[in-house]
Amino acid sequence: MKQLDEQLLLWFNQQNNAFCDFFWVFFTDKFLAIPFIGILLLFVWKHANFKTTVFIGFVLIGLVGFTEVFATLIKNFVARPRPCSVNSEIVDQVRVVADSLFKGSLVDSNAEKCEKFSFFSAHAAVSTAIAVFLAMLFKQTNKILFSVCLMWAFLVSVSRIYLGFHYPSDIFVGMIVGGLFGFVGVKVYEFIGSRFFSSFYFNPNK
Repeated sequence: MKQLDEQLLLWFNQQNNAFCDFFWVFFTDKFLAIPFIGILLLFVWKHANFKTTVFIGFVLIGLVGFTEVFATLIKNFVARPRPCSVNSEIVDQVRVVADSLFKGSLVDSNAEKCEKFSFFSAHAAVSTAIAVFLAMLFKQTNKILFSVCLMWAFLVSVSRIYLGFHYPSDIFVGMIVGGLFGFVGVKVYEFIGSRFFSSFYFNPNK
């Protein structure tokens, strides 16, 4: 399993060219995720109102924070070195790419980031939690947005392998955890919103 994990990582990581570097960094950049989520919240506003949009925004912030903290705790407990870490057996074979379009050159040693732990990917968990939460809100009213949310999370997650920060298993588990948190998050939102904050509750069929 470990060998397969490494082989898949190295195969994908080495499929490099200028376009692929830009493409995967674009999807991994946290700052560029903000306008994407903002556009989705504008869709909520269109089908509801401003206070509902703000309420869902705060729920998303809580979901992101909880998922990020949980991922960090697991990372520190498991303490699995990243593929690009000096403690990794394949560090000399991994090409590390910067994880932001705002760092100048895309090819970046990222020494500090590489020495953080790998299992599981917080990027994968957080993006999938957001996507599942929003996708479940949109599923009854817009199938295209439902698909777009899930595709975005998939691309964000896979980008972490290409950039050399995570093994495929880190991504797989991160997406499973994120999907679970997103599902539970929307169920909690539906329970609380429909019973205690009905005026803030998002009803896509209105």
